[in-house]
Amino acid sequence: MKLELKIEAPGVQVYAYEIDAATKKLLQENANNVFRETGIPELDEEEKKRIKENEANGLIYREPIEIVEEHSKVTLISHGIAARHGGCKFTASIDGEEKAFFPCMFEYDEIGDFENPDYVQDAIKFSGWPDDVDADDHVWIPFNSDEFQHLGAKEAIAEGHTVIFEVIPYSSGTLHTSFEVADDFKLRDLKLFIDNPDTNEEYDLSWLYYCNVFDGILDQNGDKPFDEDTIRAVDYKGERHDFHLDFQGGSGWYEAHEKGEDGWFPSYLVNDWLSEG
Repeated sequence: MKLELKIEAPGVQVYAYEIDAATKKLLQENANNVFRETGIPELDEEEKKRIKENEANGLIYREPIEIVEEHSKVTLISHGIAARHGGCKFTASIDGEEKAFFPCMFEYDEIGDFENPDYVQDAIKFSGWPDDVDADDHVWIPFNSDEFQHLGAKEAIAEGHTVIFEVIPYSSGTLHTSFEVADDFKLRDLKLFIDNPDTNEEYDLSWLYYCNVFDGILDQNGDKPFDEDTIRAVDYKGERHDFHLDFQGGSGWYEAHEKGEDGWFPSYLVNDWLSEG
């Protein structure tokens, strides 16, 4: 049988672009090559000469983000939808027949606990969903373990590199995935992977995001089901299936941070160069 899962909600998509010093220099040179008709009140003779020389050498102004995308390491930080009772619509299609599903936190010690009636009833009892929801229509959100949590890359970002976060709030989004399931499938066979904010300095990119960027995004999007524990994927019988995001109504901003000898600091220059686009 074919299973399709949809989670519909407003949210905030976040990507990270890691660039090195050479790409930062490209952005600076691109900013110096601005010769658009608007945005420059007046050019002196030296600037006019430089622009002509750049044009002759094939150096023209480009959208800054084009340069970033061309020369960066790109990482999806968050699809931007957390499993919440309010603001989310959860739909499963099993062989074409649609029904609602109900995400539910599940505290466990070992994998066999998901089949233990006492653990199941405790999870349902404290889920907050209506009492008449069928027990088999719950989808578990395991916690107490990293097994079903997305931790990000465990690698250091080099000193001198800059990370540019692309933040896009959207008014209407859909997380979706599909895969084959067995004939005896029940929704409670599924377990959701969520993003884990409890990382340490070994997870350099996640550490930067949650310590320096996340709170500012949350402050501006408190009306959305956006939080630290956003949905990333779903597990079925030991196989992970990632969600994909489609959205409408999105416009956002860029936020750059550079890694120096003493740690991270905001890169105001890169932010300025990006805003010129």
